[in-house]
Amino acid sequence: MLFLGTYKHIIDEKNRLSLPAKLVGKFSHRVVVASKGFEGCLELRSQEDFEVWSGQILSYSQNKKDSRILARQILANSSEIELDKANRILIPDVLTKLASLKKNVIIIGLGNKLEVWDAKAYAKFQAETDSKFEAVAERIDDENSAK
Repeated sequence: MLFLGTYKHIIDEKNRLSLPAKLVGKFSHRVVVASKGFEGCLELRSQEDFEVWSGQILSYSQNKKDSRILARQILANSSEIELDKANRILIPDVLTKLASLKKNVIIIGLGNKLEVWDAKAYAKFQAETDSKFEAVAERIDDENSAK
C-alpha cells in the first residue's frame, strides 16, 4: 500500500471529510487511525500501519522524558475512525482543533500515511520549504552516506 498525490477537499459543517476513492481502497478494513501530526497537520494511517508506528514509539525507553512526551502527544491524540458508506470520516473535534482544520483542506499521500492540512497552512508550508528542497535532499544524503 502506497499513498501518493495531493488532493483538495472540504470538511463539511459536521467535521466529515470525504476521502478520495483511489485512497479508500488502500484501507483494508474501512477503518483509519487519525492522529496528531507534525508541523500542524493530521495524520491518517491504516490500523496495521498505526500499530507498527505506535509500537516503534512505545519501544523507546519510558525512562526518558522525551519518549514519554512523544507517546503521550501521539497516542492520547489518536482515534480510530470508521469510513461511512460515502467514504467519509468524522474527524473528532479535538483533532480538528489540533490541526487547525477549517473548511478547505489538502490531503497528501506520504507512502504509508496520509496527511491532512488546512489549505492555508499547507500553502504556507510549501512557500517556506520549496526553496529548501534540494539543500535538504543533499543534507539527508550526506548524513546517510556518513553512517
